[in-house]
Amino acid sequence: MEWLGILLLSGIISNVAAEPYYTIIAPKVVRPDSEYHVAASTTGVSTPSVIYVELTGELDSGKTFNISRTATVEPYSTQILRLDIGETTPGKYKLTARGLSGIDFSKSKDIEYVHKSYSVFIQTDRAIYKPGHKVMFRCIILDSRLRPSIVGPTDVYIVDGDGNRIKQWIRPPVTHGIFGSELELSHSPVLGRWKLVANVGDQTFEKEFEVAEYVLPNFEVTIDSPKHVQFKESKVTATVHAKYTYGKPVKGEATITAYPDIFSGVIQPIFQQPVRKVVPINGKVTIDFDILSELRLTDEYERPIMIDVVVEEELTTRRQNASAQITLHKHPYTMELIRTSEYFKPGLKYTAFLKLTYHDGSPVQDTKNDVLIAYGYTYNQSAYSNITRKLDEHGMVQLDFYPPKAKDNISFPLNVEAQYLNLHEWFPSTNQAMSVSNEYIQAILKTEKPTVNNYVDIEVNSTAPLKYISYEVLGRGDILHADSIYVQDKYTTSFRFLATYVMAPTAHVIVYYVRTDGEVIADSLDVELTGVLQNHIDLKVTPDEVAPGANVNIMVSAKPNSFVGLLGIDQRSMLLKSGNDISYDQVYKELQSYDKAEASPHADAFFGRHLWRPGSGTADDVFQKTGVVILTNGYVHENFPIRPQILEGRITGSPHGLSTLRPDLGPPVTHRLATRPPLAGPYAFSRIPTPVWNKPRVFLMHDILNTWLFTNFSSGYNGKTELRRVVPDSITSWILTAFSVNDAHGLGLIEEPRKLKVFKPFFISVDLPYSVIRGEIVGIQIVVFNYMNKDVTAEVLLTNEGQFDFAEVSNEVHDVPSK
Repeated sequence: MEWLGILLLSGIISNVAAEPYYTIIAPKVVRPDSEYHVAASTTGVSTPSVIYVELTGELDSGKTFNISRTATVEPYSTQILRLDIGETTPGKYKLTARGLSGIDFSKSKDIEYVHKSYSVFIQTDRAIYKPGHKVMFRCIILDSRLRPSIVGPTDVYIVDGDGNRIKQWIRPPVTHGIFGSELELSHSPVLGRWKLVANVGDQTFEKEFEVAEYVLPNFEVTIDSPKHVQFKESKVTATVHAKYTYGKPVKGEATITAYPDIFSGVIQPIFQQPVRKVVPINGKVTIDFDILSELRLTDEYERPIMIDVVVEEELTTRRQNASAQITLHKHPYTMELIRTSEYFKPGLKYTAFLKLTYHDGSPVQDTKNDVLIAYGYTYNQSAYSNITRKLDEHGMVQLDFYPPKAKDNISFPLNVEAQYLNLHEWFPSTNQAMSVSNEYIQAILKTEKPTVNNYVDIEVNSTAPLKYISYEVLGRGDILHADSIYVQDKYTTSFRFLATYVMAPTAHVIVYYVRTDGEVIADSLDVELTGVLQNHIDLKVTPDEVAPGANVNIMVSAKPNSFVGLLGIDQRSMLLKSGNDISYDQVYKELQSYDKAEASPHADAFFGRHLWRPGSGTADDVFQKTGVVILTNGYVHENFPIRPQILEGRITGSPHGLSTLRPDLGPPVTHRLATRPPLAGPYAFSRIPTPVWNKPRVFLMHDILNTWLFTNFSSGYNGKTELRRVVPDSITSWILTAFSVNDAHGLGLIEEPRKLKVFKPFFISVDLPYSVIRGEIVGIQIVVFNYMNKDVTAEVLLTNEGQFDFAEVSNEVHDVPSK
C-alpha cells in the first residue's frame, strides 16, 4: 500500500521505513466471575495475523490461574478477544500477547486484581430503632450489570454497637438476587451504631443503623431564605416554618440566631457576637437582620452567614431546631471558565465556555452588555488578543481557540481573562499537550444528549492526513466495543456506536492511530449517558389523604415478572434520621466504582456532564487515565517536558476542581465559629453561647409507629399489581418507596417517593417521657386538637389500673384557638 511509504519526520525521529505494528489494549484490572475483553489491532501488514492472548496469575493461595484465547486479525482492523474469568482469588496477574503468524511479537504487562464483581444494596425499614423494635431488611445482590446474581457463597449477620455478632444467616435462600429477614431487638440492647453485614464471595458490604433510646418529634422546623444575598441589599431575611407532620401550624416561640462564619488567616480570630431575636410564631414568621448595623459586615470579602432557629411549642414546651446558610456576595453574579479538556492540542480547535450565572445557579440573560475576553499563549498581557462576545440564552459564551503549531515544539500555556460589567476574572492556565512528532488527534462528541439504546456520534480531527483510525469504547472498566476505520487521507472522519446499559453511566472512548515511524497518536473522550437503569417502577396511591383506619389502593407498575419491594414508613422516623433506603445516587456511585478511569473534575458543572476530555497531556495519559493498558511495538509518549515557566515558579495549570480564581473570597483559611472551652483565648471570662448546630434533636412525644409496609411481591405477567391496604390508626404522613429487580432488565428505582397523609379534625396527643423512675412525679401533657369549624366540649379521662397514683396538684387547662 502506497501510504506505507517513507515520511519525513521532524526533530527527534529520522527517516525510517514503515514497519508492521500491533496494538493490544486491555482493561488494567481483572475481576472474578466477569468477562475480560482485549482489543487487538495490526497495521503495516498485508496478510491476516493470528494473535494469541493469555491471562495468567500466581495466586496468593499458591495456585495458578490461566486462561487464553486466539483470534485472527485482518490488516488495519480490530478484533475483540473475550476471556471468561471464573472464580479466582487475589494474586499477581499478567497479560501476555503473542503474534503467531502475520506479525511476530511477544509482550506482557501486569494486570491489577480487584475482587469487586458484585453490587449489594442493603435496605432497612428505618435508620434508627428503639429497644424492643423489629429490624427488617433486604439484601439485593446484583452483578456489575445490576442483574440478579448469586455465584459465590453468601452470609449475612448483624453486629451490635460493641461489635458482638447478634444474629447470622449462613447460606440463606436468595430469590431473584434478594434475601430478606428481620431481627427483634431486646428491651436492653447495646446502644449505638449497629451494622448489617453481607459477605458475598470475598466481598463485604455493610449498612449502619442506630439503636437508641429516643422520643420522636411531632413537628418539623424549616427555614425559607435566599441562599445568596448581595451586600447592597442591606438586609438578610429568613422565614421560619413550623408545622406538625400532619400539616397543621405550630404555635409557640422562635429564637433566631445569626452569625458569620469567619474567614481568617490567624488561629485565634476576634470573636463576633451572634445576634439573637425571639419572636412569637404561629406556623410561620419572618425576621430580618441588618447586614451593617446588626451583623457588622462590610463588602470587603464574601461572607457566609449561619441562621440557627429553635422553635418551642407553646403548650408542651417541646423544641425543634433547624439551620440554614446565607452567603453574602459583592457581585450579583459569578463567572467561570468551563474547559472541555485540561490540555489543548496545537493545530486543533480548543473549545471552552465562559459561564455567567447568578449565585442561585440561574443564567445571566443580557443581550445588551458585552463580555470582554483577553487571551494569549504567553504571560505577557500586553500581547493578548481581545474579543467581545454576547451572552446566549443560557448565560454562556462559546470560545473557540485555534492554537498554532510551534515549529520547535515548545510548550506555552493558554491564558484567559474576562470582564463583564464590573466583574473581572483571571482564569487558570490551560496547558499544551505534547507529542514527539507535534501531531495530534482529537475526538469530539456530536450527539447532544447521549442516551442508552441510541447511537452516539463521534467526530475525529487530526493535524495530519489520516489513513485509518482505531477506537475502543469502555464501560464499567471493560472494553465493550472496538473497531478500525479506513479514512483515505482525510483530516476529519466520524464514526458511531450504539450506547448500551453496560456502558452507563460513563462511556470512555479511545481513538488512536500509529504513525509510520511508530509513534502512537491518541485521544480520549468521556460520554455521560442518561438512562442508567434499564428497569423502572412507579407507584400511585389513591386517595392521597385519608382518615385513620381507612382503605387505600396502591397501584404498582414495573417490567413484567419483576420482584418488587415496597416500603411504607412513618414520616416522623425520617425526620429523626434517614439513609435507610436505596437511592439513585447510591446506585450511580456504585456503578462508578467499577470504573478505573479518571473522573472529570467538572463532573457536575457543564450540561449534565455530557462533554469532557480527560487530561491527556501525552499519549500515555490517554490510556492510563482511561483505565487500560497498551501492549505495542510502537512508541507511546510518556514524559511531559519541564517548561521554563515552571522552573521560574510560575503556575501554568490548575488543580482539579478549580475553574476560576476568586479574589473576592478573601484569605484562604476558614475558621468556623465554635464555643471556646472555659478559660481559653483572650476573652477567657466572657460567656460565649453555644450555636445551635443543624443536627437531629429529639424531643418528647408518643412512640413511633411500626413500619406499615415492608412487602415483597411479583409484578405479574403484565407488570401491574394493585394492593388494597388499611392505613394504621394514627395521625401522621406515610412515605412510600419501592424498587424492582428483573432477571433480564436488572434494578429499577422509584423516581420520587409517594406521600400519604392521614388526618382527622379532632384527636388527642399524649406527651410521654421515654422512661420514669419508680416513685418519681411526672407531669403528663395531653393536647386535644380541634380543627373543626365549631367548638367542642371535650372530657379527657385518664384510666388508672392501680399502677400509679395521682399527685396532689391541680390540673392545668390551656385553651388555645386554632387558626
